[in-house]
Amino acid sequence: MSLRMKTLTAVAALSLGAAAWAQDEAVVIPLPTDTATESSPVEILTEPATAPVASEPPAAQPASEVIPPEDNADEADAEAAADEAAVEPEAEPEAEAVADEAPAEEAAAEEPAAEEATNAAAEEPAAEDAPEAVEAADEAATDDAEDLESLEQPGLADSGETEMVVEEPPIEVEEAHVTDIAFSFEGPFGTFDQFQLQRGLQVFTEVCASCHGLKQVAFRTLADEGGPNLPVDQVRAYAAQFDIYDPETDEDRARILTDHFPTVEGLGMGPDLSLMAKARAGFHGPLGTGISQLFNGIGGPEYIYSVLMHYTGEDKEQAGTVLYHNTTFPGNWISMPPPLFDDLVEYEDGTPATMDQMAKDVSAFLMWTAEPHMMARKKVGFVSVIFLTIFAALLYLTNKRLWYPIKHRRPE
Repeated sequence: MSLRMKTLTAVAALSLGAAAWAQDEAVVIPLPTDTATESSPVEILTEPATAPVASEPPAAQPASEVIPPEDNADEADAEAAADEAAVEPEAEPEAEAVADEAPAEEAAAEEPAAEEATNAAAEEPAAEDAPEAVEAADEAATDDAEDLESLEQPGLADSGETEMVVEEPPIEVEEAHVTDIAFSFEGPFGTFDQFQLQRGLQVFTEVCASCHGLKQVAFRTLADEGGPNLPVDQVRAYAAQFDIYDPETDEDRARILTDHFPTVEGLGMGPDLSLMAKARAGFHGPLGTGISQLFNGIGGPEYIYSVLMHYTGEDKEQAGTVLYHNTTFPGNWISMPPPLFDDLVEYEDGTPATMDQMAKDVSAFLMWTAEPHMMARKKVGFVSVIFLTIFAALLYLTNKRLWYPIKHRRPE
C-alpha cells in the first residue's frame, strides 16, 4: 500500500471515531417541570454510553497507483510531501460529511428523551394533586359524618341549629382542711391513753383490717407498757385469730406473739397503716419555716382524723371507679368510701361509739403503731435534759473555782 493510501485511511478512521465519540457522549437531561414543555432539553457530556459505535465504510478512494521505485531518496520525499498536500483537500469533504451525519443522529436520540421529559412533566402535577384529592375526600367524609350526627339528634336537623360544644370549667381543688385535736400524747410530757389505744385497736380490727394491714407491728407489742398494755393471754388469743403460712410445715398455722399483723394486698386494698401517722403531715408553714409544726406537732393523727370525718357525701364515677369527695384528702376525691358511722362498733368499756370518738381512738392507735416507744423516748429525753442542766451548772462552778485565784491575784 502506498503512503498516500495509508494517510487517507488514517484520516478517515480518526474522523469517524471522533464523530462516534461525540454521539455517545451526548446525554439529554430534561429541564424543570415548568420549562420542560417550552424549552428543549440540555445536553451534558457525561460518561460514555454503551451504545455500539456506528461504523461507516471509508469514503471512496481513488485507484491505487503503482509508483515505481526510484533510487533517489530526495525524489521520494518530494512525492510524499506532494501526496500529503493532496490528501488534505480530499479529507475535508469527508470530515464535513461525517459532521453532517452526527447532528442527524443526535437529533434522532433527542426525540425519545424529549418525549420522556414531557411525560415526566405531565406525571409530576398529577402526583402533586393526589394528596389534595385525598384531603378533599377526607373533608367530605367528615362533613357527611357531621351531617349524619346532626340528623340523628332530635330537633337539631329540623331547626337548622348547629351543635354547641360546651367546655367544662376547670376542676377547683379546695385547700386541705385539717382539724387540730388535743390528743393526750402531745407535748413533752404527754402520754398515751391506755384505754383509748384499746378502743382504737377494736376499731381497727372491726373496721379497718379488712382493707389495711399493720405489717410492721408485732402482736407482742400490744402487751408493752406505754401501749395498749393488754394481758399476755389476751394478746395470744387475739393473735390466734389470724393465720399465717409456715414454710417449715408447708401449711397454715395460727399466729403467735412473735408474728406480725397480716399484710393485706390485692386489687382495691388500701395502703399499710403501720407508719401512716408519721408519713402524713397535717400542719405546714408558715412559708415553709415549720413554725406551725414546732407548736402543733407534725399533725399525722390529726390528718387521719380529718380524712375519716371530712366526707361531704358527694361522689362521682371516673374510669369505672367511684370516688368520694373529701375536703382533707389531696385532690379532694378519694376511692375509699366513708368507713365510719355512729354505733358501728360496741365498745366494751361502754364509751359511746360516735363517729368523732371512733376517729379519735383509731387515730391515736395508729400514732402508737407508728411510734410505739414514744413514752420511753420522752422519759429518756426528760432525764437527759435534767442531767445536762446539772452537768452544765457543775462545769460553770468548776470553771469559776479554777480561775478565781488567777483572776483575783494581788500584784506583788
